[in-house]
Amino acid sequence: MAHKVFVSYHHENDQDRANHLKETYGSNNTFLDRSLPDAYDDKTNDEILELIRTNHLKNSTVTIVLIGSETANRKWVDWEIYASLRPYGDRTRNGLLAIYLPTAGDAPARLQDNLDSGYAVSMKWGNISWQLESKVQEAFDNRTKVDLVRNSRPRRKRNS
Repeated sequence: MAHKVFVSYHHENDQDRANHLKETYGSNNTFLDRSLPDAYDDKTNDEILELIRTNHLKNSTVTIVLIGSETANRKWVDWEIYASLRPYGDRTRNGLLAIYLPTAGDAPARLQDNLDSGYAVSMKWGNISWQLESKVQEAFDNRTKVDLVRNSRPRRKRNS
């Protein structure tokens, strides 16, 4: 795979799928898992966003969101999507790829906004072996479609 990919997911429920994705399809650190620690709870919102951009999303050009049963309810997933959609410094925004797991519930609202607009692309977990690379490329290519980005929702304040 030619692009660096950040993977966002609900760690408690979907860690096994994230591990499978990275171990089976990742090479040369293409899949970046720089998860947000609970220790960020004592930081301000601006500090957290800066840390997400500089420590977690750095070097990535596409963000994959693994959609499981509880993903839509996770604060940090929403914040990672929010930060992925914002250019900063010399970095452009990330493309977005939603992968619906067999346990999928609703997509996070911010991600759904971008699926509806056509900025984000999606696929099913069952199609990963033959579709992953082309969908990552499509998400990467969509980064130029800035008029389709939808990122105006307030960020989640907590998990629900």
